[in-house]
Amino acid sequence: MKLCNFRPLCWLALIVILAIGSAMLAWWCAVIFAIILLNLLLWTKLPREFKIVAICVYVLVMLSYLLTTCFVSNPYYLSYNPDEGLRGVILRYARWYLSLFLSEENTDLVYTMLFGDKSVLTFGVRYDFTVAGMAHILVVSGLHVSALFGAIGTLLRWCRVPKRAHLWIIAPVLCFYGYLCGWQYSIIRAVMMCLIYSFAKHHLHIADSLSVLSLTAIIILIIYPYALVSASFLLSFSCVLGIHLWYQTIFKVLPSNAVAMYVAVTLGSFPFVVYFFGSVPLLGLIANVVLVPLLMFAFYLSMLAVGTFICGVVMWLVEPVLNLVIWVTSAIGEIPWATLPITHGVTAIIVYYLATLLLSRFVFVKPQIKYPLAVVMFTCYLTLIML
Repeated sequence: MKLCNFRPLCWLALIVILAIGSAMLAWWCAVIFAIILLNLLLWTKLPREFKIVAICVYVLVMLSYLLTTCFVSNPYYLSYNPDEGLRGVILRYARWYLSLFLSEENTDLVYTMLFGDKSVLTFGVRYDFTVAGMAHILVVSGLHVSALFGAIGTLLRWCRVPKRAHLWIIAPVLCFYGYLCGWQYSIIRAVMMCLIYSFAKHHLHIADSLSVLSLTAIIILIIYPYALVSASFLLSFSCVLGIHLWYQTIFKVLPSNAVAMYVAVTLGSFPFVVYFFGSVPLLGLIANVVLVPLLMFAFYLSMLAVGTFICGVVMWLVEPVLNLVIWVTSAIGEIPWATLPITHGVTAIIVYYLATLLLSRFVFVKPQIKYPLAVVMFTCYLTLIML
């Protein structure tokens, strides 16, 4: 097996994940992994600088894991109070301002899309969006942050602001938005990736998306080691990983950006969606291709209205759009076969991702070996699902 090139940050991210995972299993698993890693670094022909950095990163992440385990009362849980301090004042204003132009149900939906607080939604709305495969729109993540990033960038270009100054204007805005949303793992990932990618592209003149994703994972896991078992962290990163592994290949077969993006995200996050939710939305492709553009239109207008204080009149355009979205999702939620119940364990997840990586464009293997081996691995995955 030969990787297409040497991406040190990707290997460092793998080391961090395996280190935390082995430590969570048992102390002797962590010792065995440390011995294996040390031998690999000593006897493989890797750059000396990479070996030094790998050892430093391993020590740092294990120290963070031990400190978190010893001094954090519940390291698995990351929460925030949306009603405290400046955040509470702004969020209460935003919800009140939206309620002036929207119905109560639509106000709660827009508020959730803007700030990721699903507690204001009724169970029925959350259920309908989950069955329709659109639960991701209710969690502030890369879709929302990239939309805000693009809107601010466009505005700066219209104002003829020099490109090298864009990052220093956008960064505080994104960080403040992350603060309002409570710095959940998904928005930490999205904000960090946007800022790192923009900095690398404009100041280093090179930006490798897979390396940016890996660096973001390394930083988050060093600060929050227990994020490795968080649904928010795993779903957020697996969606982006699916885009990197599958999007280009799918787009060549299905030349539609929306369809290729949804299929790539689904393939990337599929095992974790099954693991955490126990079902797969069968109508997700149709709902996302049709409804997500409408919701992003509502997101842009809502952000404009809340951010400028004077553009609330545009919310009259959002009301019928949201009514249509809620009507369609509720109709999908009433279909008995809209979801397919599936369950599997951690072993199946590992097998799935090994097969996915094997079929990706990042691994060069002879076709007569690659495809039969992938078939065997996916067969094993289906067997594990059936058990």
